[in-house]
Amino acid sequence: MPRFEVSRTLVKSPPELWAELGPDCLESALGTVSVEETEPEREMAFSGDGVRGTAVLEPAGWGTKVTLTAETEEQVARAGFWGRLRAPEAAPKHAELEDKLSEVLDNLGSAHKRPFSRG
Repeated sequence: MPRFEVSRTLVKSPPELWAELGPDCLESALGTVSVEETEPEREMAFSGDGVRGTAVLEPAGWGTKVTLTAETEEQVARAGFWGRLRAPEAAPKHAELEDKLSEVLDNLGSAHKRPFSRG
């Protein structure tokens, strides 16, 4: 099973990130997923179409370290090297999973509200 892990320290508090991190946040990158809170405001597990993983929040200095880990079982991974050469059209469904997980971190790290605005 291919395993992907991305982590980043974001300048937001754990409760603030926990409120943003959920099915809607993960579905924007991974498609339909179900989310289960495994440790309140610290760790959650998610699973979806061919992918499962965890999201972990840890206090870190001036922010929060967010680690997203995902595993996927691919037909191409089971076919091996020669199978990939013979069937290039059978590209892995989650080939860009690491990029998608990084996109989730980018979205979590960006400001969603404009400071000092009235609306």
